[in-house]
Amino acid sequence: MLDKMAISCARRRGTVVLVVVLVSLLMSYGAGRVRQTYDYKKFLSSEQASVRVTLKVAEEFQGMSSETALVEGENLLRAGSLRELLRLENLLLSSPELQGRVVGCQSYADVLLQQLPQVRGLLMDPSRDPLTENLVMEAYLTILSDPQLSQQLRGYLTTDLRAGLMRIYLSSSLPHEELRKTVEEVREKLRTAENLKLGLTGSYSMERDIGRIMQRDNSVLIPATIFFVILILFLTFRRFSDAGRCLLVVGLAALWTMGVMGLTGSDFTSIHVALIPISMVAGVDYSLYFLSRYYEERGRGEGFAEALGTSARRVGTAVLMCFLTTMIGFLSFSISDLPPVRTLGQFAALAVFFAFFLTLTLLPALAGNGRVKKGRGGREGGISRGLASLGRRIVRRRGPILAALAATVALSALVAPRVGSTMSFDLLLPSGVESLQTQHRIEDLFGGQSQLFVLVRGRILEPQALQQLRSFQEGVVSDPRASGLIGGSYSLADPVFQYALFSGHMPQTEEEVAEVLENLRESNHGFFLPLSDNQTLVIFNVLGRTDRDFRRATQLVREHVENFSSPLLSLRLDGEPAVGGGPAVISDLFSRIIPNMLKTTLLALSLCLLVLILLFRSPVLGTLTLLPVCMVVMWELGTFYLLGWSLDVFTLGSFSLMIGMGIDYSVQLSSRMREELGRVGSPEEAAARTAGSIGRAVLASAVTMGGGFLILSLSRMPAMTRFGELVALVIFYAFAAAVLLLPSVLALKSRKR
Repeated sequence: MLDKMAISCARRRGTVVLVVVLVSLLMSYGAGRVRQTYDYKKFLSSEQASVRVTLKVAEEFQGMSSETALVEGENLLRAGSLRELLRLENLLLSSPELQGRVVGCQSYADVLLQQLPQVRGLLMDPSRDPLTENLVMEAYLTILSDPQLSQQLRGYLTTDLRAGLMRIYLSSSLPHEELRKTVEEVREKLRTAENLKLGLTGSYSMERDIGRIMQRDNSVLIPATIFFVILILFLTFRRFSDAGRCLLVVGLAALWTMGVMGLTGSDFTSIHVALIPISMVAGVDYSLYFLSRYYEERGRGEGFAEALGTSARRVGTAVLMCFLTTMIGFLSFSISDLPPVRTLGQFAALAVFFAFFLTLTLLPALAGNGRVKKGRGGREGGISRGLASLGRRIVRRRGPILAALAATVALSALVAPRVGSTMSFDLLLPSGVESLQTQHRIEDLFGGQSQLFVLVRGRILEPQALQQLRSFQEGVVSDPRASGLIGGSYSLADPVFQYALFSGHMPQTEEEVAEVLENLRESNHGFFLPLSDNQTLVIFNVLGRTDRDFRRATQLVREHVENFSSPLLSLRLDGEPAVGGGPAVISDLFSRIIPNMLKTTLLALSLCLLVLILLFRSPVLGTLTLLPVCMVVMWELGTFYLLGWSLDVFTLGSFSLMIGMGIDYSVQLSSRMREELGRVGSPEEAAARTAGSIGRAVLASAVTMGGGFLILSLSRMPAMTRFGELVALVIFYAFAAAVLLLPSVLALKSRKR
């Protein structure tokens, strides 16, 4: 059937080209509608309780979107420093262009002066600075006498008084792009500071930097991939026309994929930067194999139609197996917990389908039907002769080769259980980025700045409830396991108890508490209070920086939530602890890395084995063809151990990717060697003829695919660089495993028969 399709398309080339042009015009329109997004919410799955809590809080609490400014100066408690900082806060809150966008500011000055409105008034008169500074120092010492309030202040101000923090709370109801624009305007306002050094960081600042990196990466990676593919194709076929035909096939496949992405309204995130390079290097194999066999048959003297038919019939089945197994590898991403990873796998699988379809339709229509010199695609070339000799030697020395391969697999299996899962968030952005440098500086001074929060519902203004909240906070922070992990907490109870500390009177009714909070709002314009109807938050500052720290902090807070009981308050959502925030989401996500890897790898292996058995019509040959890929899985884990790498969301995908793409070499070699064994009988000669005929195409495919992924190392995003280098390495493993193992085991199988 495949041969009839190829010949039919070649005879109706005008119709085929017209249809392809029309479809490409539609897809070009769709590609123009692709929308880039940097919204972290696109990466979350609502199946997790932590995600549901995080999204609910972002929706119902104004100000849960925030940026952090690092404030540095000689002495931040001097009147001039306080005056300048409060001026900046007022500028952010009162500027017309930021009205309704910046909903609050909270700095070390606000924490210090919450109950001292007279000091704010004195700051208006520079002649009274000595008195102001005395009052500020008294307030500072008073707060230090209260353990809870002292720890809160330490989260905003260093002990040497040279560095402090200011959090800028943004309206969560704004569209994502508006929030990014708001951050740009905030950055401009902060640059007006005098005698203070300010740096801004946060999710939106980092998204801005990621966006710029994505644009730069797209402008470098795509042209570099195209140039590399053209170079390898030209070196393989020695004709620019053939290189152009193959490039056109994979280029159209990439265009059509982006077109479908745009027409379906799918989001293009930072992960999808790799989509076009992946689709190009994954799809070029089919054209390579098809044209190589076509020229081999023409070189033997077959006519145009006969050569196309033979190529489609002989290579088509093998290419069909490559196509199906590659699709399986990509589609196994569909069980990932990350929506962008799922869509990356789905669209990469679609790109592979388009490349396969165009190889069997457009490529025959474009194939040249002129005369081809005898031997043009045969084994006479120096590379082909060398590969033929290599194939013969591998079969002759199959015993030592199989023993060496078994030893490497056994060693890898021994160390594989020692490979852990963790995540360094420095992989997400390159060094030298302003927002990341500020973030690192803050972490060095104050520890990690991620925030866990607990959603609290009930009679939150009841004095007894506030006492329970404060006890809950103290219980978490004073837990021995929280030492060096959780650096303080904040809730509605803190300003109320600070009022009691300075006034000597604790509010006794809900009305008195509401009055204290209202006075606080009026005297501290823009002061952030986590309050929404009958809901509030308890916020914990997590000092850790890795997913392991986040997991420990999340488990600690959840344990205290589980043990909390009150008729006035509920700390649960849908029956589960209402713990959210970045650390909780990341903790839940990374706790599933190993199970996800096992599921995707086993699923991909099982489905690939089924496809191979069905298409080869031989359980033995199908299993043997899968063996090199199983070896590579173990080799990859052994490499992780040797390099000291851990599994994370970026390296996780390399396993399924390698299974789907790396199996191509095994399929091509098994298919051709079975064909040659049927002709010559001798395993040595069959291996030589296989390597000499298809070896060049398989080598070109491995170089193209491995080099194409290696191009990703040009990315400025360390995670993308590591991903590209890792996939290039495992593609080399897959090629080496197929070349060394399959001729040896197929020769043994043939001898036994």
